[in-house]
Amino acid sequence: MRGRIIRAIVEKDLRETGREKMALFWIFVFPLMWITLLGGIWGGHNPPISIDVGVVYSNESAQFSATDVVNVMENVTMEGVHVFRVKTYPNESAGIDAVKAGRVDVLLVFPDGFGKNVSSGLQGRIYAYFDRSDPQNYQIVSGVIKGFFSEFEKRMVERRLNITLSYMEGYIPDEGTGNLTMDDVRGYMLGLTNPLELEEREVKGEAPSAIQFYVTSFIGIQFLFATMLTISSLVFVEIEKGTLRRIAASPATAWDFLVGKMLSTFIIITVSILIGIAYARLVFGETVFPSSLGWAIIFFAAVFSMSLGLAIAMGTRSMRATNAIVNLISMPLLFLAGIVIPASVLPEWARPIADYFPLGTALKSLRLLELYHRPTSEILPDVAWVAVSSFGMLLVAILLYNWAVRRLE
Repeated sequence: MRGRIIRAIVEKDLRETGREKMALFWIFVFPLMWITLLGGIWGGHNPPISIDVGVVYSNESAQFSATDVVNVMENVTMEGVHVFRVKTYPNESAGIDAVKAGRVDVLLVFPDGFGKNVSSGLQGRIYAYFDRSDPQNYQIVSGVIKGFFSEFEKRMVERRLNITLSYMEGYIPDEGTGNLTMDDVRGYMLGLTNPLELEEREVKGEAPSAIQFYVTSFIGIQFLFATMLTISSLVFVEIEKGTLRRIAASPATAWDFLVGKMLSTFIIITVSILIGIAYARLVFGETVFPSSLGWAIIFFAAVFSMSLGLAIAMGTRSMRATNAIVNLISMPLLFLAGIVIPASVLPEWARPIADYFPLGTALKSLRLLELYHRPTSEILPDVAWVAVSSFGMLLVAILLYNWAVRRLE
């Protein structure tokens, strides 16, 4: 390889890229828009959810009534925000109409006799009407409602036990061990009604913020989408101007041409990544700056993406066809490679793409290293796979370059 030729190609590409407004938009402006949009939506503090609840009930003079349940719901707060916004409707039909119209998220109907049954120790039935047209909203609303009544029911059981035990004597004879205390009886009866108790305890693990996640997503977009588009555009500039034919006839080798194009592309992408990292820090107050191994992962991923872009460009020799194929590949991978959404929420059939496709593997390794601070030994096998894949794709790009040059002669 000749350093002077490579340097000339790099300098020329950087000057020409600076004149291409559309290229500058996709390389620099679009990624910043991405961070601003997703960071603004998901990066801030999300307030507790509030649910509009419609209720239908009749006033009863029983010891316990639906009014007691509604009063508790109205006073449930989280971080000072009322979880339930309760609206009372005169009858079931009016409440169902409110659910259909979207004025409430759920309708709770307490039938006549609800309070009497509960006060008598019988089961009290409640009818909950949900609108399932929005599956995601239904899951949220039903989860909150069911969680509330599960906890409320638990408190009712404890209250009933205390009332029952208050009528009993201080101890109960036990034929086997002598005397069984009231606390023993209380614990045993509570175990009968509530045999399992799930106690939540917090583990202080690595918890990257949404901004940090989307900064790595931004880096993934750069070495997936912008890299392929940039290098293919730079190659077609040479084809359209006829300079590729002259380069092929010069002493410059395929390695000189490809290394020059890749180096100029990597410089452009690196500058864009640094701008995005600094922008996230300036606007949102936090960011992710890759370590040395992180930059190595970015480099290998960029080499794979650049080689793939070159292979497509040399194979089609058409700017329109190349852009179409690059979009066809990169757009689905934004989702399937774990760039936009975490790989953990992908469907089962899509997870191998995020795990084994080199660009998906590179992004996963980058996140494990920079966001979750996993040891280097854990991610080195994946980094090696990305490096080998990048070298293999580079060989394909060289073969297609030589083939395309012979077609120009």
